[in-house]
Amino acid sequence: MKRLHVVAVNHLMYNLFLHPIELWLFVGVFCITIEFLHLPNIGFLFLGLGALSNGILINFFNDLVFYQLIIFGLASLSWFLILWLPLKHYLYKKNKQSAYSDMIGNEVYVFSSPIIIGNIGQVRWSGTIMNAMLDIDEKDKVEIGEKLYIKEIRGNTLICSRTH
Repeated sequence: MKRLHVVAVNHLMYNLFLHPIELWLFVGVFCITIEFLHLPNIGFLFLGLGALSNGILINFFNDLVFYQLIIFGLASLSWFLILWLPLKHYLYKKNKQSAYSDMIGNEVYVFSSPIIIGNIGQVRWSGTIMNAMLDIDEKDKVEIGEKLYIKEIRGNTLICSRTH
C-alpha cells in the first residue's frame, strides 16, 4: 500500500512540474524576456541562453540530467565570454562623433569669472552651468557675459572660441 502511495505521489509530482528539458527552456525564455522587457544590461540574456543551451543538451544527451546545474553555469559563462565583447561594441559604439555633437556650434555665455587661456572657467549653456576652456587659437581672456561658441567637447569640458 505504501509503495502504491509513493508511485502515485511521484506520478502527480511529474505531472504537476515540468520535465527538466521543458523547465530549462521555460527558464531560458523567461530570462531573455526579462532582459529585453524589464531589466536590460543585468545579464539575464546570458543566463537565458545558458538555460536554453542546457535544455537542448539534456534533450539530446539524457545522461547529462545529473549535471544540469554545472552545465547551466558553464553554458552561461560560455555565452558571456562569446557575446560580451560584441555586445559591448554594439551597445557602446566608440565612434568619432560624440553623443553630444549636437551641442557643437551653440552659443554659450561666460558665467562666473573671466576665462583665461589654459584655465577652466564656467559658461552657461541652455540654462546649465558647465566647465569650459578656451580654444588654442584664442589669444585673449574672455570676460563675464561674453558670447562664445562650442567648438568641441572633451570629457565634461566644453572647448569654446569666439568664432563660429
